[in-house]
Amino acid sequence: MAPRVHRTRTALLVLLAACVARAACAWYVPPPGTSFVWHLSGADSDVDPRHPAKVYTVDASLAASTMARLRRAGKRVMCYISFGTAEDWRGDYHQFPNAALGGLVCRGDECADVWPGERWVDVKSAAVRAIMEARVQAAKSKGCDGVDPDNINAYSNNITVQAVTDFTVTEDDQYAMSVGLKNPGSLAPSHMAGLFDWALIESCSYYSDWGGGEWYSGKYQCDYANEFIVRSKAVFAIEYAEQWGTSATTVNGMRFPQGLCADSNAHGFTTNLCTFDLGLGPRYRFANCPLHKPAGCDGVWRQCVKEQVYRKYQQRHMERWDAVGQCMRARRAACKYKA
Repeated sequence: MAPRVHRTRTALLVLLAACVARAACAWYVPPPGTSFVWHLSGADSDVDPRHPAKVYTVDASLAASTMARLRRAGKRVMCYISFGTAEDWRGDYHQFPNAALGGLVCRGDECADVWPGERWVDVKSAAVRAIMEARVQAAKSKGCDGVDPDNINAYSNNITVQAVTDFTVTEDDQYAMSVGLKNPGSLAPSHMAGLFDWALIESCSYYSDWGGGEWYSGKYQCDYANEFIVRSKAVFAIEYAEQWGTSATTVNGMRFPQGLCADSNAHGFTTNLCTFDLGLGPRYRFANCPLHKPAGCDGVWRQCVKEQVYRKYQQRHMERWDAVGQCMRARRAACKYKA
């Protein structure tokens, strides 16, 4: 591990040490198997609370009346906020000082393309802190139950992050809001899973099946997130139809890749297959993997961890994670899944 990244992760743990009392607080913590809808753009009129999902993740810019409509329908509302970037389509973009703006956000690991108009920010800046605090305050005032914080992996993008998790945990503690860990990678082991209330991961099954991506992708992204399941906290998994193609089972008009839902159920995740267009408009399509626990596969993660003599804080040793992952894959292969 590069020294810079190691120092950053140490700083994150120091910041989070003061927040361990989160477990005693009374905000919403979704359990494994909680159904969810993930919609990140679109108009307020596009929001349809009739979907049976328990958790709705929507953009924090939507109106308070939309949040109220969802809550009246019995939904828990998580509001998407980018904690590590500035987006030029946001109303508060002009408040970011030029000195706090970094490079454009890359699309994918190789950075062959960028997200236009979105830049990393220096979260040590007092001005950036004030903007992020205002975003959390606004989300709370609109009736959001929690926050879906994006881009907290600024430490891997040449931006200092001593305060990134301070935003996502300390600020949300102040307002008694649920907070998730987004695309956790190596940040997900037990010390982090004990602080955050749920996790959301993108494309972990795809990269695991494909065998590509960086070390935090694929099997490690999936396996790390199991720490949340061990603590009875939900893991919401997003897979993209455009990445997988169109082979396999059709559910709600979308075609699931062979084995995707079985793998999701073995992990204990709730998985949605989505299109890249994450808006609420007519182009957005998604389907939930049917929830099913295969016979003989309950507690797979716990069994494998025990067999590998897993100890707290040993997660940084990749060979141990590799052994746990091999154990899990062997056990899942022996289970009989239902399509």
